[in-house]
Parts: sequence; C-alpha cells; structure tokens
Amino acid sequence: MATFDQSIVSVYGRLTHSWDFAFYKNNGEIANRMRSVIGSDVKDIRIDKDGDIDIEIKDEGNFLITPGAVIAAGWLTDSKSLSEKPEIEKFASIIQSLAEIRGSFAVEFYNIRLFLRFRPDNSLSLLREQGFESSFRLICGEKTPSDIMSFKFSTTRNRGKFLDSVELEASLKEVQYRYSRIGAGADFDSYSTFVAAADIPGLLEELRPFAETLLAAEPRGLGLNLGRSLLSDMK
Repeated sequence: MATFDQSIVSVYGRLTHSWDFAFYKNNGEIANRMRSVIGSDVKDIRIDKDGDIDIEIKDEGNFLITPGAVIAAGWLTDSKSLSEKPEIEKFASIIQSLAEIRGSFAVEFYNIRLFLRFRPDNSLSLLREQGFESSFRLICGEKTPSDIMSFKFSTTRNRGKFLDSVELEASLKEVQYRYSRIGAGADFDSYSTFVAAADIPGLLEELRPFAETLLAAEPRGLGLNLGRSLLSDMK
C-alpha cells in the first residue's frame, strides 16, 4: 500500500498582477530576456497561439507568462518532499524569479493549489461511511438513492489572511481532492513570502487522516505504481 508521504501531489501556483497592455507587443523581447536569465535550465520556451509565453524548465514543469499573471502548472512531487522546506521554496522561488524578470507590476493576488487523486475500491461507499451520507440525507431525506454515480463537494472559508477553498469530486473509480489558498498582494512582499506563510506542510498534515483512509482502500500497489508512472513521465 502506498503511504500518504508517497502520494503524488500536483501543485499549481499563480501570481496575478496589474494588466500589462504592452505585453503582446513585447512578448518576444520578454521571452528572450527570460531565456537569457534562466539559461541552460530552459528545456523549451515559445510564444503560444494566444501570444502568451510558455516555458518548460528541465525537471520542473511548465510555466506560463500572460499579460496579467505568472502561472505554474502541474509541478509534480510527493507529499513528503512538498512538506520539506527545499522543495516548496524551490517552487516559490521559480515563480518569484519569473515575476521579477517579467518586470515591476502591482501584485493583486497570490495563489497556490494542491491536487491529489486517490483510487479506492468503492469510492462512493467509502465517502458515505466517512460522513457524507448526512449530506445526501439532507437533500434527499429517506429517499436517498443507493446507486449514486458521482459526488461533488466544495466549500470556501477565510483563514486569517487567506481565502481557502476545498473541492472534493468522486466517481465510482476515483476521488479527486483540491485545496486552494489565496492571499492578497498587499499582504505579502513576494510569492515566496506568501508560500512560506501559507504553511503547506500544515495543510498536508490536516489532510493526512482522510487521505490515509482512502489509500488504505486502494488495491494493493496501485497508488505507488501510479505515482512512479507520473513522476517518470515528468522527467
């Protein structure tokens, strides 16, 4: 059985800043400047069909530069690595560096989102047992169907300086979990400062009990083999 520390996490990050009206006129120059600064770590850099700058950095994933944001998509790691300071600092520093190369713009929002996928046997039955049966009964009463094919749950709340959202989506074969944390640009000096304050290790520890329940119900070897495959594809 795969452990929670071995669980693959896909990390999404976004730094949203004031709109650059000259971006599409200068995107080639900006791309060349980024290539020059990042150097040999750039695997590919191109202008996509929308005029945005798509950067692939060796072993680190894809980053998108738009007129209003610096975006990291699909940074793949495992829960244990993400809980350790070097990994999350590395993720944050790349976004911050790209934003600084990009130029000086007023930051509006910072965002980081974690995505995990689990494939327990009898996903929906397991969620019922974990307390979601009461949600079904609140809506359907005593006529709650036993043959539900999918389930979606989402909630948003304020936690200090952050706006957090949780999304849970389940089908007969898998459970998808997303946790998003947003901070206002005025509250943090940089993306790195935001990520440090966001306490990603703490968020993962909050998730651990629920995740371990799902992992324990996965077919033997599934989670670990899936994780190895995803990380192999990333290299």
